Amino acid sequence: MASIKELYEERLDRIKTAVALDKPDRVPVVPLANAFCARHMGVKMSEFCTNPEISNRTIIRSFSELGEFDGLQSAAFYAPSLGMLWLSRIKLPGYDLPEGELWQVDEQELMTTENYDKIINEGYNKFLSDYYREKLDNLEAKLQPMEYMPKAQQAIEDLGIVMFCGGNVTIPYESFCGGRSMTKFLQDLFRIPDKVQAAMDVAIVDIIENTRQMLQATKPLAVWTGGWRSASEFLSPRLWRRFVFPYYKQLVQAVVDEGVIPILHFDSDWTRDLENLREMPKGKCVLALDGATDIYKAKEILGDHMCIMGDVPAALLSLGTPGEVNEYCQRLINEIGPAGFILSSGCDIPPNAKPENVKAMIDSVK
Repeated sequence: MASIKELYEERLDRIKTAVALDKPDRVPVVPLANAFCARHMGVKMSEFCTNPEISNRTIIRSFSELGEFDGLQSAAFYAPSLGMLWLSRIKLPGYDLPEGELWQVDEQELMTTENYDKIINEGYNKFLSDYYREKLDNLEAKLQPMEYMPKAQQAIEDLGIVMFCGGNVTIPYESFCGGRSMTKFLQDLFRIPDKVQAAMDVAIVDIIENTRQMLQATKPLAVWTGGWRSASEFLSPRLWRRFVFPYYKQLVQAVVDEGVIPILHFDSDWTRDLENLREMPKGKCVLALDGATDIYKAKEILGDHMCIMGDVPAALLSLGTPGEVNEYCQRLINEIGPAGFILSSGCDIPPNAKPENVKAMIDSVK
């Protein structure tokens, strides 16, 4: 029987082989779940999303009942930290929302057009420090619970499970869009495009430096370089090529330069611009899809260029049967894999997923 260390090394090699576009001994499976684990274990959502120690224990307990897998993308969860990504307030269950509901990004127009000038003139880090204090209720002072994250990740690895995501970083578009609100920000792209781009050009310099420092301090295997609002389906090709893609290229290259795997966690539909992703470093990235992008088209265009991860649908995990889940996974394994493919849910496993369906997904690679 393999030791914990041997099991960890076996799983790590399986994942790294897939990322390098080679064929592992079997397709690795790396689920992503947060709220599902809370519901599965009967833990209050208010406690799960505000206490990383509780969420870490809950995730471990939940997945211990669901079979053997190779890695996880979430070791613990702290919902207030989402405000850093989208420059928005976060509504929390048990506080701003009824107990049992999911946390929500409370999108408002908190960032103003004058803030673009502040970023251009004073730098992005100075803007963020002031913005967190003035608009997000002194957010930085609320991030102390995040100090538990290294312990949470180590607790996962101590079980022989690979921690496949060591943090989240994103481009200026995503953060500006959240702070301005999507409607106002899209108007800015037409009304004051040069000013928005100038602010983005300043912001990406600080974002990359902050990312480098974080990666050098924590040394993760991989990090999310997420895209949500910046998806192709929301923008014309002209706007996407000006305000989105150049910044992703810079951020992804910076992550690769630090020896870390960028997980392009791309929610929504990016099918139109898949060809552009061939400009990313070959054999260094993972394209994680949520079901909206055509994963088979992604395989056709990018199969020889980057590893693909996904994309068992939320609806199937919630409403399907174990047999239907297995059938879907087998098609993915055979047609997207077996080389250069990691099996996972399409984004988060939904909170109302059937545990037997999640187990069927995990077991499908055997």
